[in-house]
Amino acid sequence: MDWLIQFFSEYGYLGMGMLAFLSGSIVPITSEVLLVFFLSIGLNAVLLTLVAAFGNTLGGITCFLVGMLANKERVLKMFKITPKRMQRADRIIQKYGYWAASISFVPVLGETLLVMLGVMRVSWWRVIAVMALGKLVRYSFITFSYAGVMHLMD
Repeated sequence: MDWLIQFFSEYGYLGMGMLAFLSGSIVPITSEVLLVFFLSIGLNAVLLTLVAAFGNTLGGITCFLVGMLANKERVLKMFKITPKRMQRADRIIQKYGYWAASISFVPVLGETLLVMLGVMRVSWWRVIAVMALGKLVRYSFITFSYAGVMHLMD
């Protein structure tokens, strides 16, 4: 077990970045659990949080680009997005515009929102900025929560 902890201590940041990237794309990985694991083995909390947010943002950009490169009907078929989920994403985007990207971390809905923001050709730099901020806030919340729980256990 010590060798496993040593391995993740040395390569944990890269692993966190890659897994957060996959989690931010359409691959169903729970990066929050991995963040807590990497925190528990003693990796730097600030660096780990930044790497997770950056990787997850890059993954989200892939969803946005898919939407930019495809039309709505193609996206529906490709990702088997239900009309109900598509309508929900449409309503959110119509109401909030690029600010909808701030909740792109929500499982399934987040990816759908990003793809739809791309389909609707919403300003890419605004989507990326708001998405990155939302993801950083989420990972920071998890990191602070972990630190708080660990402090209570001391």
